[in-house]
Amino acid sequence: MFSSLGLVALTLASAVLADDLAFSVSTADFKARFVQSGIVPEVIAALDPSVSFYASYRAADGHSELLVPGSSLTVAEAGGAPLEFSVENLSNATSVNSQTRFLIYLLDADAPDRSAPNARNLRHFLAGNYTLSSAMSAVLPTAQRLTVTQQTFFPFTPFTAPNPAPNTGVHRFIYALYTQPPNFNTVGFQSVGMELQTANWNLSRWRTQLGLGPAIGATFFSIDTGANGGQGVSANGSTFVGGGAGAGAGTGVPAAPGAAAPGVAASLSMAGLAGLAATLGVMAMF
Repeated sequence: MFSSLGLVALTLASAVLADDLAFSVSTADFKARFVQSGIVPEVIAALDPSVSFYASYRAADGHSELLVPGSSLTVAEAGGAPLEFSVENLSNATSVNSQTRFLIYLLDADAPDRSAPNARNLRHFLAGNYTLSSAMSAVLPTAQRLTVTQQTFFPFTPFTAPNPAPNTGVHRFIYALYTQPPNFNTVGFQSVGMELQTANWNLSRWRTQLGLGPAIGATFFSIDTGANGGQGVSANGSTFVGGGAGAGAGTGVPAAPGAAAPGVAASLSMAGLAGLAATLGVMAMF
């Protein structure tokens, strides 16, 4: 006789095989993973996301994968700009409507070395004027895609591929999503004195400069520079990878393959779902 957990695992596995759907990640899970990784409070003081914020990327096997918090990527997988950004639970965010614009950044919290991050918060990307699309995500069909037009896309920091040096520890890379103040719909961030320098980015000062509230969503991935000659390992977020100041050795579990057509997905393993549940039990006391 199957145990109840076995039946659930079988049901979920069948659903994934039949529909190839990705699993949503709750905002509570996002918050828990940021604490578990040490990003909160080591890099940012707090994170209380109101939306589930996702990116997708091209995995080593050529499939599109959902980036969930705690995913481990290879340098090659992280080297391309995200295939898309998307959000769920947007109704939980305040003062957001169909006309709202958003800005997104990517930074390396551990540059140039996890044990000596004297270039901390190295900015790899910063751009605004993202809006909600009427289209849903091609990777997670329940998420709404964020889009930007060529006419409004003027990144302050164009995408620079993450490429940390070998044997510099497990680097944590953070994507964050903010609602954009309307005055930046037509002027750039330099209009308030933001500097082009990307290393040692002072996030608190930047938020004050732009008049931003807290991030409404964020996610992160890691690159283990101690694995595969510094090229990292590929593992989805179902097993957390990212702890330790030295050259990390954790590899997690293989990323779930996506499908070749729209509707592709990554899935969390049952062990990963159980791990998230355990994490949430701890976070209930946070």
